[in-house]
Amino acid sequence: MNDLTQLIPLAVGAVISPFPIVATVAILLSARGRTNGPAFAASAALTAFALTLVAALTSSRAGAHRSDGDDLVVMIITSVLVLGFAVLAVISWLTRPRDGRPAKTPGWLAAVDTITPLRAAGLGLVMGLTNAKNLPIELKAGALIGAHDLPLLGVIGLAALFALGATSGVLALTALAATGSERIARALARLKAEMIAHNAVIMTVLFAILAASEAGHLIRMLLH
Repeated sequence: MNDLTQLIPLAVGAVISPFPIVATVAILLSARGRTNGPAFAASAALTAFALTLVAALTSSRAGAHRSDGDDLVVMIITSVLVLGFAVLAVISWLTRPRDGRPAKTPGWLAAVDTITPLRAAGLGLVMGLTNAKNLPIELKAGALIGAHDLPLLGVIGLAALFALGATSGVLALTALAATGSERIARALARLKAEMIAHNAVIMTVLFAILAASEAGHLIRMLLH
C-alpha cells in the first residue's frame, strides 16, 4: 500500500508553477482584481479538486478488481510521469531565451485587464486542465488516494486537502492582495516580472526534480 505522505511533495511540486502564479498576480493587479482574483483562485482550486477526485475514484474502482492488492495503476502512472517530466525538463531547457533575449510574455496576459469574473473563472479552469506539469501531478495524487481502501468521504476529504495544498500559492496571493496594501502590490509586480523572466530555468529545474522524485518512488515500488 502506498504511503499517503507522498501527497505532500506532490502538492509542493504543484505550487511551484510559474505561469499560474503569474496569471494570479496579473489578475490581482488588474482593474477588476478584487473580483476577478477570487474567481480565478476558486476555479483553480475546484479544478484541481475535480481532477484529483476523478483520478482517485477511477483508481479505486480499478483496484477493486485486483486480487493481489498491488497498486498497478499507481505504478503505471509513476512510470509515465518519470518519462514525461524528463522530456519536459529537456524541452524547457532547449526553449529558454538565449543571447540575453528577454523571455516572451504570453499574449493572454495583455487581455487580463478587460476580462470579467466569469472569464477569470474560465481562465482558471482552462489553465488547470492544460497545465503540463500540474495535470499529471493531480492524476498521480488521485491514484495514490484511490489505491487505499478508503470510504467515499475519506477520498473526497483527501482530494480536497490535496487541491488546497496544490493551489495554496494562488490562494495565498489572493488573500494577500485582498488587504489592499500598496507594498504588497509592488511586491506582486516584482514577482510577476521575475517569474516571467526566469520561467524556463525554474521549470527545467522543477521538472528534473519531479522526474528524479518519481523515479525514486518507482524503484521503491519495484523492489517491494
